[in-house]
Order: sequence, then structure tokens, then C-alpha cells
Amino acid sequence: MIDPYTQTEFEKDIIFGKIGEDIFTKDFLELLDIKYIDVTKSQGFQIIDNDFVSKIGLYEVKTNYKDNKEIIIEEYTNINENLGKINYGWFYKSKADIIVFVSKKTRSMILLPFSQKFKDHYETIKNNHELFRNKISIRNKNKWQSAFRKIPLSEINGYFAFYKKI
Repeated sequence: MIDPYTQTEFEKDIIFGKIGEDIFTKDFLELLDIKYIDVTKSQGFQIIDNDFVSKIGLYEVKTNYKDNKEIIIEEYTNINENLGKINYGWFYKSKADIIVFVSKKTRSMILLPFSQKFKDHYETIKNNHELFRNKISIRNKNKWQSAFRKIPLSEINGYFAFYKKI
């Protein structure tokens, strides 16, 4: 039996993420008439952590913004070597041009140009913030445990834009 307090199911996480992707496409891409391709089901784009492709870049959408002036940076897909090989998270894998953090509640978005300048800045501030371990995730018989840091928007001023369709 899966303990719901120590494990999550990958399929449920995908469904939750889809909500943010739908908000992003309707409130941003379609509203601004940006032509795009949904590549969420393309394994080649999954490997480099990208959800949408357009003429102006690659987007990765995260449905974890809680309107609390913090973003979540995933450093490890698996930090628990008892569950398998240690793997870095989207921060180190994504080839996205923009990371989009979406609030399911308010439909607000933090648009973060994922530039080398931002990545270098993050490396200088990350150790000021605790590394949290997520619950263990499970898909079929595979298990992993991701890890992340909560970064206040005040520490990345000048690196992001706030967006909300009015």
C-alpha cells in the first residue's frame, strides 16, 4: 500500500501540471497570438524539460506558484540514492528560454528568462536557502525523490517579469 503522506503518484502530478499549461496557453500564448507547438508528449523535449515551442523560444511551465512571492527551483529529480541514481532536476537539465511559474488560484505567472546570467546569479544565492526533499514519487515500480529550494522573488529582482491577464 502507498502511504499518501510519503509518496505521490506521477500521473496525478502530470494532471496538476496540465492545469498550469492550459492557463499559460490560453492567457499568454493565445491571447498574444503567439503560434506554438505543444511538445509535452514528445520524449525528445521531455529530456530537455520543455513544454512549448514557438518562433520566439522554448517554454517550460511549472504549476507551483502559490502567490507567495517565492518560486520553486528543482535541483534534483532524484536525491535519494536508496531509490536509484542521483539525477539533477530541471534547473540543470532544461534548455528552455523561459521558465513560467503559474498560479492555479489566480492565474498569475512569473516569466523567468532562463539565461546564463540568471543561472550564475542563482548559483551565488542558492546556499542561502534550505534544500527541501519532496515526498517520494512513484510510477509503476519506479521511485524517486526530488529536492528543491524556495527562492524569494526579492532575491531575483531584475531577472523576471510578472504577468496576469486582465
